[in-house]
Amino acid sequence: MLLRPLPSSPLLDSGPVVAPPARDAGRPMIYLVSRMKLSTRSRRDLTGFWAWVDSREQWFYRDLQMVRGVRWFQAVIGELYTLECWAAFDDFAALGEYRHIVGTRKNDPEWESQRVSQEDWWEFLDSRVAGDPPCEVGFGCMGRVADPSSGTT
Repeated sequence: MLLRPLPSSPLLDSGPVVAPPARDAGRPMIYLVSRMKLSTRSRRDLTGFWAWVDSREQWFYRDLQMVRGVRWFQAVIGELYTLECWAAFDDFAALGEYRHIVGTRKNDPEWESQRVSQEDWWEFLDSRVAGDPPCEVGFGCMGRVADPSSGTT
C-alpha cells in the first residue's frame, strides 16, 4: 500500500475536496455513504490503520460485483479522525443485492469474526444513501462527468 501525501491547500494544508466515485459513462449512480470515527488504536497507529483499511477493502468487497467503486474521504476540518466511505451502485436493486449478500455472510462465523474486528479500528457513526442529480452540473474535478464517446470533458 502506498501512502501519498495530500496536495497542498490554502486551508490548513489539507488537500482539495474531491468528488465521490465517478458516474459510469455519465449515468447517475447511487452511493451508500458510511461514516466512521477512528478508534484510539487507529489514531495511535495511522500507518497500521491505513494498511488494515487496504486489506479489509480487498477482503470485504471481493465477490461483490454490484459495487461499482469505493471512495474514501477523511475529515480535515471539523470532526477530525472521521472517515466517509462512498460505495457506488448502479441502482437501488444493486444496493439491495449488496445488503442481502452482506446480511447472509454475517451467518458465517469465520466471515463475521473478521468483519467485527473492525470495531478495534473504528466506530460506525451513521450511514445514508446519496445519489447523483438527474443532470450533469458542476465543474472541474467535482462536476460534469466527461462523456467518453464525445472526446470532451
